[in-house]
Amino acid sequence: MHDCERLLQAVLNLTGKLLGENVENVYQDILQSAIEIVPGAQAGSVLVREQDRFKYVAAVGFDLEGLRTISFSVEEQETCLGEMDFVIRIVGMARSVDTLIKDERLDVLKKSGRLDEIKSTLIIPIRIGKELRLTLNLDNMEREDAFGKISIKIAKLLANLLAVIFNRLELEKRIQRQKEELERMSYHDSLTNLPNRRMFDELSEKMLSLAKRENRELSILFLDLSGFKRVNDVHGHLVGDEVLKVTASRIAKCLRAGDLVCRFGGDEFLVLAYDCSKENAKTLAGRLIQAIEEPIELKGVTLNISTEVGISSFPEDGNSVSELVRKADEALYRAKRHGLKVVVANP
Repeated sequence: MHDCERLLQAVLNLTGKLLGENVENVYQDILQSAIEIVPGAQAGSVLVREQDRFKYVAAVGFDLEGLRTISFSVEEQETCLGEMDFVIRIVGMARSVDTLIKDERLDVLKKSGRLDEIKSTLIIPIRIGKELRLTLNLDNMEREDAFGKISIKIAKLLANLLAVIFNRLELEKRIQRQKEELERMSYHDSLTNLPNRRMFDELSEKMLSLAKRENRELSILFLDLSGFKRVNDVHGHLVGDEVLKVTASRIAKCLRAGDLVCRFGGDEFLVLAYDCSKENAKTLAGRLIQAIEEPIELKGVTLNISTEVGISSFPEDGNSVSELVRKADEALYRAKRHGLKVVVANP
């Protein structure tokens, strides 16, 4: 009765921890509980499948940091377990493992996993659907007959808790990936993968503040593609989209690591060049024009576009990002009206 009460209390405690925030620690907690309440268990480990490899995520009685340096393929684990819902290995385990593992991992298992000391091991495979996803390993260092029917039943119950943990962690990982993708999408243009206007607004304010503190110049270049409307009209929007992707890539390659480019909208792009004077911005504009005017080969068709560029600079043309963008836009308008490639803002 005492063992039943201990088991019930352990399950209640672990179930409570499942509702907590740091679920990954529960792997270690369940393993520790298993060693305390499963008859014959003195040490143990938990392996979890990550993509196509099984890796150690918990260990008691062994060097977990050492075990984390190795992993096993799905085939190796399946060969070891077969179709059984539990496996008991007895003396000579090191020799049986030696037939499967013949590389440096065996040395790690002997050093960090005390392989030569183990007399018997109870292995509970945990499958989600038909796929093997985790294994619970419980070890005894003294007896070959350490694990009986009661040990197996209790270990299977705790293995079910491990399956619940695994499913929750997988769900949390999927949710986190979706959140990260939504966050990325909210700050990036979906077509060109460049930062969008929202991201430009946030980063440009920080860059301007830095320029003020460090007494550096900063220039904004406003680009509006010419010839792009004709590409859309003649070849269609799908081809136009590809032209925008190529152009965005070319612009990005002309910039330094600390510069910023965004797709402002349609066929317009904004470049913010940090520590860049107006004269240097004009030189950069020339490189951008040259890169953009390189013929684009798409589906056997040669396409040609160009761009006009309006330039404004801090501090001479404004003290805020919005003012600098407006001045660059006005300069761009004059460039298009007068048939010029590059126009700088009026002081």
